[in-house]
Amino acid sequence: MRTPIPLAAGFMLGLFAASTRALPVPAGWLALICLAVGLAFAAACGVAASSWLARAAPLLLALAAFGTGLCLGPASSSNAALPPAGVARLRGWVEEVRYGRGSLGRARVRITQGARLADGAAVAAGTQLWVGPVALPEGACISALATIAPRVPFRNPSPHPRLPNPHPTQGDAKLPTTNAFEVLEHPWPARLLHAIRTRLRTRFDATLDPDASEVARALILGDPDTLGDDDAAAVRSSGMAHVFAVSGMHVTLLAGLCVIALTRLLSFVPWLAQRFELRRIAVAIGIPWALAIAALTGGAPSGWRASITTALSWCLIACGLRPSAAAVTAFACLIFGALQPCEALRPAFLLSIAATAAIVAAPHRPAQGLSDLLRSALALSMRTTLATAPIVLWTFGNVPLVGVLANLLLVPVGSALLVLAAVHAAVATLLPPLAALTGLPLSLTSRAFLQACRAFAALGPAIAWPPPDIWQGATLVLGASVLLFSTRTRTRAQVGVAMLALLGLLELRLRHTQAPTGELRVSFLDVGQGDAALVDLPDGKLMLIDAGGNPGGGADPGAAVLLPLLRARRRDHLDLVVLTHPHPDHYGGLQAISEQLPIGELWDSGQAEAEVDLVGTSQAAAHLLASARTRGTRVRHPDELCGRPRLVGGALVEVLWPCPAFDPGYDANDNSLVLRVQYGQHAFLFAGDIEVQAERALLSTAARLHATVLKVPHHGSRTSSSAELLRAVAPQLAVVSAGAVNPFGHPHPEVMARLRASIPSVIDLGTHGGVIVSTDGAQLTVQR
Repeated sequence: MRTPIPLAAGFMLGLFAASTRALPVPAGWLALICLAVGLAFAAACGVAASSWLARAAPLLLALAAFGTGLCLGPASSSNAALPPAGVARLRGWVEEVRYGRGSLGRARVRITQGARLADGAAVAAGTQLWVGPVALPEGACISALATIAPRVPFRNPSPHPRLPNPHPTQGDAKLPTTNAFEVLEHPWPARLLHAIRTRLRTRFDATLDPDASEVARALILGDPDTLGDDDAAAVRSSGMAHVFAVSGMHVTLLAGLCVIALTRLLSFVPWLAQRFELRRIAVAIGIPWALAIAALTGGAPSGWRASITTALSWCLIACGLRPSAAAVTAFACLIFGALQPCEALRPAFLLSIAATAAIVAAPHRPAQGLSDLLRSALALSMRTTLATAPIVLWTFGNVPLVGVLANLLLVPVGSALLVLAAVHAAVATLLPPLAALTGLPLSLTSRAFLQACRAFAALGPAIAWPPPDIWQGATLVLGASVLLFSTRTRTRAQVGVAMLALLGLLELRLRHTQAPTGELRVSFLDVGQGDAALVDLPDGKLMLIDAGGNPGGGADPGAAVLLPLLRARRRDHLDLVVLTHPHPDHYGGLQAISEQLPIGELWDSGQAEAEVDLVGTSQAAAHLLASARTRGTRVRHPDELCGRPRLVGGALVEVLWPCPAFDPGYDANDNSLVLRVQYGQHAFLFAGDIEVQAERALLSTAARLHATVLKVPHHGSRTSSSAELLRAVAPQLAVVSAGAVNPFGHPHPEVMARLRASIPSVIDLGTHGGVIVSTDGAQLTVQR
């Protein structure tokens, strides 16, 4: 019965490798799979137990499963075609619904047909959009008129890559009214499920106070978005988020209680009780109910895992067999992963598998009294915390230590809360006049549970670790696995010490590689429609040239891109920040950074503070500069910077424009700071947003413009990058920093044609994501 375990482990690793493209999948994999399966089959069908082949059978099976996972795993769709922006007529299938408060929410819709009204531009079939603000009927084919806003996530190289997104969406679509859609087709199972869930949601809202309704909807319907932000943060910080993530606890209680009740009812039928084992009949009847619970509670991957596990166990019991918890769990993982390979990669599913593995692998000792029972509960809480810690740390950045104690004390309360919510759901739906009787204890228990979560969250502390890299993540997973499955205290101690030592060495290695010396490394970052470049200087110092921004709304690149990347690179301060000019797509992200990290010097054109009363965008930039001064940052202007190259961090840095000061006759774009950074034989030219006027003025000076790498001015606008400038710079590589979808059409086609005609290599960050260009002074390397 141990065979499914290596199968499931190998298959999940294969899915993960395929989704991250960590390994290529050549045609030879198919032959390898067939060979591994054949050898494993031979070992299982007659090879002596002492044979090396028989002993190698689990490894061969794991290898075969790994290859299968590679072939079935979801390919990355980050390069999927973006839908056209604007009002469009859409048709598609509703695949996932996320409910918020009331009837509001959003639905993930896979488009089958669509076109923009203005010009008929097609929305490609297979495009996935989040459609709102109303929650559409799940499983239905709908037609709607909606306003599409294409969306591309920030894509940048990092030591801490994100977990793969199983369902990447290409944009958002907003309905003009809550009923601006038509249901074209709705298969009866999905229609029935939608009606039941809608009825329960309505009854919860009608019979409970808002706080209790939010809790009940999250527990019974899998609507975690209904919890308020403060309540959700408290539940997460206390380590009790799993109570609201439909998984084993929900299925065990809801399905198990029904089977117990059914067994009791069958006992009143004497002739049945005399001829058959009632428990086997009850679990056989309960199999469909166990599967239905996952659908009823929102269809979360962790819920399906638990439902499939329960259904498999009950199938074996109904057949008179004794199920193995580990084998059944592995089989459930295999079944769900084969049917829904994308869903099997969600963090919630991985957390569910890790927690279940920790529980089923725990040594079982009979409890002799209350103290033994408490000791076992505490040990189980510690095991699940340890098992899930690598995933939690990778995804959320910390592991709440109070979760061990909180789980010990609050899981029984959460279980009672779940039972009360289930009873109230039945009473409020079937016997509405009696809803007040079950609603009161549910409301009191939900308030007590949330208040306890707030108290535990306030206690802290949490293990906060800088974002681990791949090797640190693998070390954490391996170490936690050995600690869980080892039975000897001495072995656990040795493994714990070895894991901590290895993590320390890996941390030292990471800090060394992410603060390189003896080379100039420039990271041109994807921050959407804006500019941001991190420059690692040859002596280990760090310079930031612009920080992006999002004046049109959306994620702040400072908080969403720069700070996470700096943490992943273990950089806790900036030696030099250059603000090329006071436009929000260049300085917007600097606010979040300046609040978190110290900044040594800040170079600025001086125009923002001089024109603070003339230009609206200058006010925010001037305030940012004033705040930097109060934090001890020295602010320098062109009158201090122009005139001579200076050695900064081992590289030669020249401010070429505007010199000796900004020109009041030019706008902020043409007064952008233009920097040339040279190390050895290679130079980088950062041209800000200068346009034709500034380009001509710059060309008329005696400034050295030749550079190996050019940061293309003004995001590739047709008002910049003249042929004369390109000839003077003569770069080998040009980098265009523009959003994949921006209202300006950057980079303009004629500019891209001019760049490609005269420059050997052109990289558009909006298309390719962030890029790292480094040089040791002689060689130039590019990492996309």
